[in-house]
Amino acid sequence: MSLTDIIVSEIEHGADGTDIKCGVIGEIGTSWPITESEKRVLQATAHAQAQLGCPVIIHPGRNTEAPFQVIRILQEAGGDISKTVMSHLDRTIFESEKLLEFAKLGSYLEYDLFGTEMLNYPFNPDVDMPSDNERIKRLRLLIGEGFEDRIVIAHDIHTKNRLTKFGGHGYSHILTNIVPKMLQRGITQHAVDNILVENPKRWLTFK
Repeated sequence: MSLTDIIVSEIEHGADGTDIKCGVIGEIGTSWPITESEKRVLQATAHAQAQLGCPVIIHPGRNTEAPFQVIRILQEAGGDISKTVMSHLDRTIFESEKLLEFAKLGSYLEYDLFGTEMLNYPFNPDVDMPSDNERIKRLRLLIGEGFEDRIVIAHDIHTKNRLTKFGGHGYSHILTNIVPKMLQRGITQHAVDNILVENPKRWLTFK
């Protein structure tokens, strides 16, 4: 069975011998530079997506060029970029001009590290991790340039210290703290509703 067949089967029939069907393909992780095996996985992802019309989410390598290269590979293999989320843009693309160049390629733009503010990014010391205020400024830039319907946001909570029980912001951080700050900084309620409700709903719906 090919990798494409495995992915299709996990969505249509169930994953790992169960009847639990996957709702998305991903998070597909890539490093930098992208390896040959990662390229094959991306190609299989695109082939499966072309068959199913399903959502895809990508974890790009820690380099500004990584999201661009992933999109090129997916496009060349027949993937649907309009149904694809590029995650972790907070720590990947920093220049406004470069961000807008990437936004024009048509994927969903995910800022998903809300609540993660640190002096040093342990996975790439060259990166100055942005603050939540800086993330909001990026959202304002994208909205102002016409990409409101392509933005999604999240917390990327994956360690215990991020939970409220262990002193973190918890899963309510965006609703409790970020949304009020977005509104305070001139982002409309309509835009907030698109980012939190309409965009995820549209991405997660199979074509």
